[in-house]
Amino acid sequence: MIIALTGTPGTGKTTVCGIIKENSQYRGLYSIIDLNKIIIEEGLHSGRDEESDSYIADFEKLEKRVKELTSNPDRNIIIEGHLSHFLPADSIIVLRAHPVALRKRLGRRKDYSFKKIKENANAEALDVILVESSERSDKVFEIDTTNINALAVVKSVIFITESLEKGKIPEGFLPGKLNWIDLVEL
Repeated sequence: MIIALTGTPGTGKTTVCGIIKENSQYRGLYSIIDLNKIIIEEGLHSGRDEESDSYIADFEKLEKRVKELTSNPDRNIIIEGHLSHFLPADSIIVLRAHPVALRKRLGRRKDYSFKKIKENANAEALDVILVESSERSDKVFEIDTTNINALAVVKSVIFITESLEKGKIPEGFLPGKLNWIDLVEL
């Protein structure tokens, strides 16, 4: 099974995948594709946007490379990155965080300007990634990472994946329960 693990920056994607990679219980069951890493290391971008301080992914090249990496899976594959929901996957898991908590998390990052933090918090309040994901797949799930530790998020990702493998829908993770629209700052 191929799982796109997506979400606004700061919701916990990299942390979750780091735990999966380090934990012997999960490491043998999941392969991780770090989109940011392959975009930069393999030059799968068309340059850098200085204003947003980020690389501009070349989606044609990126999709081709991800298809190569996922063509003969011997275990579940997690595609990690805030663009992963744009790539072919069997299901999409969107990590979410309350916009105020997200601002605090991103505020601890030295490479995030006030403008970039505000843009990401607003994107979270507007459900941007959740909406994009729902437009691409009918198997979309969300996990609120605001008040739970990273291991609990990992266990939720594993639970969703195992449920889907058994042909069951993990009802508790269906999207639509979170509403932070009142927190958008214009």
